[in-house]
Amino acid sequence: MKTLKTTALVLGLFALLAGTTTLVRAQGYEESYQDDGYNTGNVSLQTFYDELSPYGTWIQDPQYGYVWRPDVDQEDFRPYYTNGRWAMTEYGNTWVSNYDWGWAPFHYGRWVVNNYRQWIWLPDTNWGPAWVDWRSGDGYYGWAPMAPSININLSFGRRYSVPEFCWNFIPQANIYINAFPRYNYGRNNVYIRNTTIINNTYVYNRRSYYGGPRIDDIRRATNRNVTVYRYSQSNRPGASRIDNRSVSIYRPRPERGSIDNRNPAPRKFEQGNAGFNRNGRGDNSYSNRDQRGGNSNDNRVGNRQSVERTRDQGNRDQERIQQMQQRNQQDRMSRDQQNSQRDVQSQQMQQQRSQQADQQRQQMQQRNGQAQQQRSAQMEQQRAQRDQQMQQQRSQQADQQRQQMQQRNEQAQQQRSAQTEQQRAQRDQQMQQQRSQQADQQRQQMQQRNEQQQQQRQQRSEQQRPTESRPQAQSQQQSRGGERSSESGRPGRGGRQ
Repeated sequence: MKTLKTTALVLGLFALLAGTTTLVRAQGYEESYQDDGYNTGNVSLQTFYDELSPYGTWIQDPQYGYVWRPDVDQEDFRPYYTNGRWAMTEYGNTWVSNYDWGWAPFHYGRWVVNNYRQWIWLPDTNWGPAWVDWRSGDGYYGWAPMAPSININLSFGRRYSVPEFCWNFIPQANIYINAFPRYNYGRNNVYIRNTTIINNTYVYNRRSYYGGPRIDDIRRATNRNVTVYRYSQSNRPGASRIDNRSVSIYRPRPERGSIDNRNPAPRKFEQGNAGFNRNGRGDNSYSNRDQRGGNSNDNRVGNRQSVERTRDQGNRDQERIQQMQQRNQQDRMSRDQQNSQRDVQSQQMQQQRSQQADQQRQQMQQRNGQAQQQRSAQMEQQRAQRDQQMQQQRSQQADQQRQQMQQRNEQAQQQRSAQTEQQRAQRDQQMQQQRSQQADQQRQQMQQRNEQQQQQRQQRSEQQRPTESRPQAQSQQQSRGGERSSESGRPGRGGRQ
């Protein structure tokens, strides 16, 4: 009966995962991929050893081999959260880091946390947009660094579970903001209970990538359009860049032929435990590795040593373990002391901040009072100046108006006198013209009357002249006829009756 229940439970889990896992073909951008060999994993680990050395410390850990600890403030640093942002590309949700070294640890390998809550990076040669697990629900998106030795294919029976404090949750509307605020993981247990795993995978060239929430899901959750950026290959290592159309991230060029990554090593590194428990029963569940991932060398070596080594070597191993435990205990005590000192310092800092805040408030109040007094005094001065200026302007305007009135009166008087003189001259001229015209007319009339009178006299004289000339002519003719008749004895012409 117990076997049947177990079988049913396993089948139910398989069905649940089959229902929640979605295989997506790169958001419809599968044709934009290029089979350029960058995704084959044919990259030398020496590239990471050399390029990351200036930005952190390489440690040769007995369990994980060469691991890298970045030179950052470990109290504030959170992989895939600090100093970066998410952007949707043809690979799915891609992490765009502002760190100069962000092209490597956020797209290759895995992040783990040691017993001191320090983030350690385990190198690997397979590239991805971001090696994280995703969750969604209750209006939030969440993500956490993927476990070491866990690939894209889900498997049952693995002993690793991501610690709660490693998850990052934000409101779904803020998934694509440029910078995330400082994170407080105090409510992570609530978020984890209210969310479910997202298993959307994006496949290209027979390789799968975790892409996180899909475009349609984000569009529905945020009620906004989602910008899909084109992935662009950067030419040299450095911080990733994002512009209006593309995301530029550096990837090392793959080597031709096969690469043996067993020989490369950092040129400078520290030897010793990187802060992980070797027995798998420490503060951190990261120490539990997947046995099928080929990372259980310590257990196999331990078994061989238990058979091959002598009792003295076993004693030395026991002494070494005790020394490590003592060091761990001392480190834990020093951490406790540091934490207590940090608490005291934080309390002192809090008191100092409160005192400074009170002083600042008092200073602010004083400054506000002084500023109010200054403003009132300035306002009074400005009001008096404005009144005085207005009075001066009014008096100036009145003087100007009086002057203008006087000028207008003078101009009007001059115009009137000029018009009067002009009119008088015009009248005199007109009277003179009229008199001259009348005189001319009178002379003409006088001449006409004289001429008429002359003509009348002539006519009368002419009329009187014929009446007088007739008797005289007759008398003359008679006298002449008598003379002739007397002289010649012949009668004249006038004697003809």
